[in-house]
Amino acid sequence: MPHYFFDIDDHDLSHRDDEGSEWPDRDAARAHAMRVLADIARDEARRQDRLNLFVTIRDERRAILGVASLAVACTWVD
Repeated sequence: MPHYFFDIDDHDLSHRDDEGSEWPDRDAARAHAMRVLADIARDEARRQDRLNLFVTIRDERRAILGVASLAVACTWVD
């Protein structure tokens, strides 16, 4: 099974995944990256008005395959 690495960046903190995990294919790795974004946003959105999150997906050679991103913001209009 392919091995993927998921590096997390929110512009304040970065985490480089040195362990990685196995996923059946690129679609499963992409879905995992999207779940990671949702989990982080759920926790961090309570503390911040604006989030810009990124998960970089790398393969076993550490080559970048893709980047999943999520932007969350709340702006009052009054």
